[in-house]
Amino acid sequence: MKKIIITCALVMFAFIAEAQENKFASKRTATAVEYISSNMDLSEANLEFLKETLYNKYASNVSQIRGKNLSEEEKKQVYRDAFVQTRKKLMTVFSKEQVGKITKLERESHKK
Repeated sequence: MKKIIITCALVMFAFIAEAQENKFASKRTATAVEYISSNMDLSEANLEFLKETLYNKYASNVSQIRGKNLSEEEKKQVYRDAFVQTRKKLMTVFSKEQVGKITKLERESHKK
């Protein structure tokens, strides 16, 4: 009986912890996409693709960094890799100029 209770408690804790990460990624994505969409004329399909791409980027960064005791240099490498991968993925839908503008606006959205 104790094993079942402990297992259930651990499962619930895991879901809560994951929800926290998803909440951060969702909030950050919403802020960035809102700012980008107010400054660029993008279709609904492109906005949805952008939202999915940025969410995956932020969620992946959190999972790779949080609780891993990484040095600042290791964290910078995670961010660089995520930037490169995101840029490649965005280039499949957007032009080089659009990706550059999206990247610039994304950075600006986090400073506000």
